[in-house]
Amino acid sequence: MAAIPKRAAACEATLNGAPWNQQTVEAACDALAEDFTPLTDFRASREYRLLVAQNLLRKCFLEQHAPKTETRVTAYV
Repeated sequence: MAAIPKRAAACEATLNGAPWNQQTVEAACDALAEDFTPLTDFRASREYRLLVAQNLLRKCFLEQHAPKTETRVTAYV
């Protein structure tokens, strides 16, 4: 996302004390957009970088909430 690691404070605040469910995760994904302003360069666009970060949070939720759900592309090969 960036050259320097940064804490996702808004995302963290959204998750703290909230129930661990799909609605909370989606709110936390929205909060990631407040935490980071990724750059677009020849490697990836701003939108792609933010989407990857949000999808990693969704993946974390799915792996804990529904452990039998396949979350790896290699599982479909």
